[in-house]
Amino acid sequence: MINLNLAGKSPLTSTQLQSIAESVNDTLVLAMDYRIGLSFVDTKTIQELNDKYAGNNYPTDILSFEYNDPSQESNGDIVVCTKIAESQAKENNISIEAELSLLVAHGILHILGYDHQDEKQAASLDAMQGDIMKKLNYEYRDFKWSH
Repeated sequence: MINLNLAGKSPLTSTQLQSIAESVNDTLVLAMDYRIGLSFVDTKTIQELNDKYAGNNYPTDILSFEYNDPSQESNGDIVVCTKIAESQAKENNISIEAELSLLVAHGILHILGYDHQDEKQAASLDAMQGDIMKKLNYEYRDFKWSH
């Protein structure tokens, strides 16, 4: 099961966050527990993190950090930029809750080892995200993949 540990404030309720975690678990049928940190930040913070950890000096919608060290308290961290999520929600004509749910699910999938480095991986990730969004009663929007 996925356990999301929120740091700071969230634009999503604890019930919504739990539903995302349960939908990922139901889609993948996970055999073990995962502890994942989750933060919602501003554009400046995500740009600083993106520059420091990925070498990209620009803001992004989400960053995922997977920890393979068993001594870590967490399996990974997800950082979501609320402002960019709001812009993407408007651009795709969906609710902010749907966009944030998609981004959190996307981040969880990255921490669980799923990626989109090639077309086959992207198609697989698309299918999983579509299943998760359907379980959450949201329509799945086209995801613009960056590799």
